[in-house]
Parts: sequence; structure tokens; C-alpha cells
Amino acid sequence: MGSIQHLKDVKATTSLPILRKDFMIDEYQIYESKLIGADCILLIASILSDQQIKDFTEVAEKLELDYLIEVHDEEELRRIENFENALIGVNNRNLNTFEVDINNSVKLKASFKGKNIFISESGIKSRKNLIYLQENNINVFLIGESLMKGDFF
Repeated sequence: MGSIQHLKDVKATTSLPILRKDFMIDEYQIYESKLIGADCILLIASILSDQQIKDFTEVAEKLELDYLIEVHDEEELRRIENFENALIGVNNRNLNTFEVDINNSVKLKASFKGKNIFISESGIKSRKNLIYLQENNINVFLIGESLMKGDFF
């Protein structure tokens, strides 16, 4: 389990950008994120209203924080497609069933017309998966524990 101190510790050891991957439900957390050294925050479309997403992105921009808006389906993607400065993340894990399907990213990328950075998240277990995603014009990935366990090298 993560903590604010973990983020601070990581920030102290690297110049790489740090994503605060947390459930942002209050503007206070965005200010806190800046204070503790995050460079980017996660906004999960399925738990936020359109107004919250708008308000939270405005605060993030004011604080010069990047923001990754995570979507799971076509409806959520449509809700956020006008946020031109957003990083768009597609979670390949269905949060209702917890099933993982990397084709979710491929399907949503094919229907997305924006120029945002488009990120495939979850379920990427091997180099073969990366190649498949790249063949479908997805070149940015969020890989967690699979990087340590999978066949990437």
C-alpha cells in the first residue's frame, strides 16, 4: 500500500516525473499532491462527475501538474475527449468483473480522434503484448508488477 511518505521518498531519489496514483475525490488532494512532490495526478472518470473533472483539471493546470484521466469504456472516453491537455489512460481491467483484456485499449484507441497522449494500463504481461499494442498505434504503457514478473526482455 502506498503512502504520502513513499511518494516523497521516491521523489527524493529521482528526477523522473512522479504520478500520484490515488483516488482523487477532493480538490484538497490536488494541492497536497503538489506539496508532496507529485508531477501528475490520476483522475478516474468512473468515480468523478463531469463538473469534478473540469474543476480538478483547472486546479491541476493552475498548479502546473499534469493529469492522467483514466477511462474504462467508450462512454467515459467521450466524456473526457475535450480535455486537450490530459493524458488519456485506458484501464484494461474491468472494475466490475476484474477481468483484464488489452483489446480494450485497442478498441478505444481506434475510436479516439484526439491528439492526447494515449496510455494503455493494466494487463500488459509480455513483450508480445507491447508489440501488439504498438501495432495498434499505442506507444505509451503503464506497467505495474508485471514488469517484474513478465517476459519483457
